[in-house]
Amino acid sequence: MKTRALPPIALALVTILAPPAARAGHRHHGFSTRSRSMPARCEDISMEVGDRDAVRGEERLVYAVEAQPLKVVVPTNSGANVRGADRSDFEILVCKGAETAEGLAAITVSHANGTLSVKGPSGEDWVGFLLISAPRNASLDISTVNGPIGLSDLSGHVVARAENGPISVRDSAGDMDLSAENGPIDVRGGGGRMKVSTENGPIGVALSGTEWSGAGLEGHAVNGPIHLDIPSGYRSAASVESLGHSPFQCRGDGCNRARRTWDDDHKRIEIGDGPTLVKLSSENGPVSVATDGGSGDDND
Repeated sequence: MKTRALPPIALALVTILAPPAARAGHRHHGFSTRSRSMPARCEDISMEVGDRDAVRGEERLVYAVEAQPLKVVVPTNSGANVRGADRSDFEILVCKGAETAEGLAAITVSHANGTLSVKGPSGEDWVGFLLISAPRNASLDISTVNGPIGLSDLSGHVVARAENGPISVRDSAGDMDLSAENGPIDVRGGGGRMKVSTENGPIGVALSGTEWSGAGLEGHAVNGPIHLDIPSGYRSAASVESLGHSPFQCRGDGCNRARRTWDDDHKRIEIGDGPTLVKLSSENGPVSVATDGGSGDDND
């Protein structure tokens, strides 16, 4: 199938991914929500209907860990944030919002056959945002249509899928499979084994510490841009490549020491002297790399 080149806005998306997003927002019909990137309380999430506050409520539930992964189906136009903690069960805080009190009362939470789901009133906009405190080594399977997924401090097996919403990962070192159709995926810190893939969305990775601890990170975008931040002295090697004619940019002193493979159809840069444990590639999107804080320019 023939792919189309991305418009110039793709370069802007690379820049957006470089700093951590402070807030994430979403609007559907007359209902809009806005939250911090990793909300911990329902108060961290604003909900409005038009120019007025939504009718709000919350429900807290606790579930025991089962043999199979906890499957979380995030309601359409809602989101989920999962934090690992020193606990042996799941605590779920459901942040509810609706246009009317009757609509709020119709939002219900169920847990059956290992699946957590939220239902709401038909014909009315509503939100059931999930804030989950989980065992650090928990197994999770979480999916969303339009809302965000946030994952932090996890070391278990996690599968996360989003159609249009973003996926953010912070300081997690588990066995993770992350995929998005149109939304971005942003990884900061971490280790373990991570597989990251997007169809049209960008991938941003900000490494921290001195090396990647674990099997490695592999990320691939079909049409989306790639951005990598790698600190000075990072011992694990990282490779970034573009498989097409898209722009490729590397900034910082580390770029001068990088190993390169360069021609019209394939551009690849490898930074670091240790095992290559971080591998990122894009077929059609632009690539941006920042080393040593990104001082200086090396544009290609």
